[in-house]
Amino acid sequence: MLLLSAPFDPAATAPPRGPRGALAVIAGLTGLLVAGGGGWALVGPGPAGAGRAVILGAVHAGLIAVGWVLTTGTAPGWHRPVFRLGLAMVLASLAAGLVPWGPLALALMPLVLLVEASGHPRLRALGLARSRIGYAALGLAAGAFLGAHLLVTASLTFGYHVGRVGAHPYASALAYDAGANVLSAEWLFRGAVFSALWRRGGFWPAALASTALALVRYLLDPALPHAPEARAGAVFYLGLVGLTACALRAWSGSLLPGYLAGLGFFGAYRLLTP
Repeated sequence: MLLLSAPFDPAATAPPRGPRGALAVIAGLTGLLVAGGGGWALVGPGPAGAGRAVILGAVHAGLIAVGWVLTTGTAPGWHRPVFRLGLAMVLASLAAGLVPWGPLALALMPLVLLVEASGHPRLRALGLARSRIGYAALGLAAGAFLGAHLLVTASLTFGYHVGRVGAHPYASALAYDAGANVLSAEWLFRGAVFSALWRRGGFWPAALASTALALVRYLLDPALPHAPEARAGAVFYLGLVGLTACALRAWSGSLLPGYLAGLGFFGAYRLLTP
């Protein structure tokens, strides 16, 4: 499977020009969509989940857009692929929240992103190329191991347990991870942010900074349990997942192993219930 990967190419990663205006536009549009989704969830017509779906789609579309602009800059026409991807993400999120087959639309978002990115060579700097099977397998195994460790630790210390999750809810959660949650995190934090910092400095400063930013994103997520022990566990395990993904990015020159590590971890996490 071809997904989010490429050898690190310093010649292809010159700093982009003047992204501030574009980032302001992205932040403004994301904020408007989040506010609109929140209003829809409170007083709007239609299913209650539609507003939440708009919020989720807008946030992940915004993260992908930021990663795109940080890497490519603001060349003429930058907004077209960014807006197309944003629209696709919001519509896929709506479909996932409203119709039974909708999660399939989210699961296809990595392919949509690859197709859109194929015409932009600068995005190879994020890690858009093939990955060796060994690195991909290592990433999946590392994420699954961390997820399994979380299940054991949470069940022994915090009173959580592995619940019986229905096939459709579990598949829907995995589709969200594959097409939004893990995808946007890898694209922005291990792709745009880590790659840029790694180019300018060493591995550890880049890995620690990008992982810290990713943790802030997860700690601001209202879906994360609010119990102090749950948040402490999230910082620990998501920090390990982030550092592992950075190491895999550095070793393989690809985002695919880190992406698979994230999927392996969340595949186990979704089995955890209070």
